[in-house]
Amino acid sequence: MAEALSRTMSAGSDDASVIYCEPCGNVLADAYCTDCPEYFCSSCANCHEKQRMSKDHKLLRGRAMPLSQQGSSKPVSDKVRFRKCLQHPHEELKFFCEKHQDICCVACNVVLHKQCQVVYIPDVAKNYKTGPEYTQVTVDLEITQQLAAKYVGRIERKMKRVEKLEKEDITTLENYRVEIKERVDRRIDEILSQVKTLRGNDLASLNNQKGKSMNIQTIVLSAMTKLKASEDSPIELFAESKQSKDLVAQLLADLTDVKKKAVYKLYTVRKDAEFESVLMKESGLAEIEMRKELVTFPINYHTSCV
Repeated sequence: MAEALSRTMSAGSDDASVIYCEPCGNVLADAYCTDCPEYFCSSCANCHEKQRMSKDHKLLRGRAMPLSQQGSSKPVSDKVRFRKCLQHPHEELKFFCEKHQDICCVACNVVLHKQCQVVYIPDVAKNYKTGPEYTQVTVDLEITQQLAAKYVGRIERKMKRVEKLEKEDITTLENYRVEIKERVDRRIDEILSQVKTLRGNDLASLNNQKGKSMNIQTIVLSAMTKLKASEDSPIELFAESKQSKDLVAQLLADLTDVKKKAVYKLYTVRKDAEFESVLMKESGLAEIEMRKELVTFPINYHTSCV
């Protein structure tokens, strides 16, 4: 790496002599593989030498490394872009663990895949596009896409069905509301009519006894007036007094009858216990009942990636 940096500094402003690690893209190269052909930094070169598929490749390091990529199958501007590792953000995902089928970085290799067979992605990716796995992946993706589109259509139909059921349920409940109101109003009107009849009978009976009492008052006042007017005539006073005595006895008997009949009945409007219990219940009046199990559609899709 020091020799590569020295060569870069001595080159001045000649950008053509600045050679970067092709996998990293932004790290100065320190080695060149004549078999690939490809430039590597020291870290990538060390991994390249350890991989099963590239361990026999010839690497030129330091000053032995060519200062240009003339003759190479890759131009200088062709820099491999690796994804960043989520666990190690400063490292790039350059390797693949065959045992765990996991893409990893240098740090992952040391920590998680030390005993695994790890390969360098650029080495195994060269002919991947024409291989059976990529072909199967593209087929599986296409099938999955078609299946997802089919499910979208089925779900949309189910949504329309649910919307229709919702409207039917709302209509049922609104009609039920009207029916309940009509029944309640009809029954309340019946009870109101009974109340008015019963209370009216009591009021009529009391009013009749009130009239009798007022009539007795009039008779008594008349008798008292006659007695007062007869005080200067002993004979008239005696006769009026005898008549008043008999009259008082009759009037007292009439008042006794008034007292007996001047009554009313105590009525109480009692709420229906069963209807009250329905109103008090959280699930009163109506409830939602599950008619059958969830409406689903079968899944009969199998591919190598599922």
